[in-house]
Amino acid sequence: MTQAAGVRPGRLEVAIGNMLDIILTTLNARYSHTAFGLRYLWANLGPLQARAGIREFIIGQEPAEIAEALLLERPRLVGVGVYIWNIETISRLVQTLKGVSPETVLVLGGPEISHEFEETALYRMSDYLVLGEGEQTFRELAEAVLGGHPPRQKVLAGERPDLAALTLPYAAYTDHDIAHRTLYVETSRGCPFRCEFCLSSLEPCVREFPLSPFFDAMDALFARGARQFKFVDRTFNLREDRVLEILDFFRARLRDGIQVHFEIVPDRLSARTLERMAAFPPGVLRLEVGVQTFNRETQEAILRVQDLDATLDALRFLRERTGALLHADLVLGMPHETWDSIRDGFDRLLAVRPQEIQVGILKRLKGAPIGRHVGPRKMVFSTAPPYEVLQTDTLDFLQMQRLKRFARFFELYYNSGNFPDSLAALWANQASAFDAFMAFSDHLWATLRRTHGISLVRLCHALYDYLIDSCGRSREAAAKTILSDYHRLPGRTEKLAFLRAPDQT
Repeated sequence: MTQAAGVRPGRLEVAIGNMLDIILTTLNARYSHTAFGLRYLWANLGPLQARAGIREFIIGQEPAEIAEALLLERPRLVGVGVYIWNIETISRLVQTLKGVSPETVLVLGGPEISHEFEETALYRMSDYLVLGEGEQTFRELAEAVLGGHPPRQKVLAGERPDLAALTLPYAAYTDHDIAHRTLYVETSRGCPFRCEFCLSSLEPCVREFPLSPFFDAMDALFARGARQFKFVDRTFNLREDRVLEILDFFRARLRDGIQVHFEIVPDRLSARTLERMAAFPPGVLRLEVGVQTFNRETQEAILRVQDLDATLDALRFLRERTGALLHADLVLGMPHETWDSIRDGFDRLLAVRPQEIQVGILKRLKGAPIGRHVGPRKMVFSTAPPYEVLQTDTLDFLQMQRLKRFARFFELYYNSGNFPDSLAALWANQASAFDAFMAFSDHLWATLRRTHGISLVRLCHALYDYLIDSCGRSREAAAKTILSDYHRLPGRTEKLAFLRAPDQT
């Protein structure tokens, strides 16, 4: 198979005459992403599949142009996936579609429309909402609408399907997807934990796909050249027997360029699982590690169960004895977190040296139980996406603003991998790496007054100046370290003029 029928990456030139009754669409955050949920809907449409297609776009595209591309195909029904990253653009798209083509039936689904939707403009403008998992419910709705018997009920609760009975969506990945985009896969749905900041806490049971048909689907992707697989399972390592079987499957199919991404709960990694991971060559496994907080009072408040000592032990093993790439998550701004507890937790995590530390700001996802902490004396969140916390009873607004800038600058300097040796010089001999980088973050903000649109050369110059002026490094030592980092990757030809005032870049 070279091209799944009806599935095409979003673009604005659509041939007139290629008419579809059903279009499934969404706006991805990046072009490299794929809409996994839409592929599930399409794969499970049964006889309607031949009359349906997927059209993906990205949030930077103009809503009017997207509406034009969709309406050129004259669909009778458009299903739209609504997420935290696209809800504002989707709102403008839906307004345009309903304004110029009121006869087109609009069905909305996704996390941003499945909870707290009653007062939203999207609810008022749409014809139907499908809440939760939609494979069965959307098909039944489409059959009714196209059959001339549209339901009177506007809000439809999605039925949780029998996962063994679902048609898997992997054949819907096109050759273009395989060559250029992220391929999402899953072997389970749900999560056994109740962390209040996460929507998965609303489904505290885990349902598992049978592995045999899943492996068959993966083999088909391998045969078509797929090499990068991102699992969306909320707790990949929940059951050891399944974990080992999945790891063995991919280890038996090692190829150049293969990369497999799992989200793991680190304190539940068994010795056998760790040893199996150690058998993979460097760079094949990418592990997203949910740490979130080292504050035990916070853990209790948000119902998060995690053994922090076991977490650090597992991370040390993975970092020192495997070739896995570690992406560890911290969430700032949760109940009872203080400046000091954030600093201490960050320093403990950084000491393990994960390749990336995603410093995130707490969001109040619609429907997530974290909302029970909201109040003028507790937590205040922004009412606009992505609904980040503005202040808490232990962190004021000005502190939260500094933490947000810290998170952004840490992404640019640490997670980019561009400054491994230079950053070590920043916090060398400092009691706290958090304090050292926070001081640098404050300096960057005072100097640059922006957190985006900063070139790599400008980042180099800013770090060079700071190492000399605030850290006591000699010009020669600072220049040598930063130049070494800069030329770590080939192809960087722009000169870094460290011995003169840097140009604004």
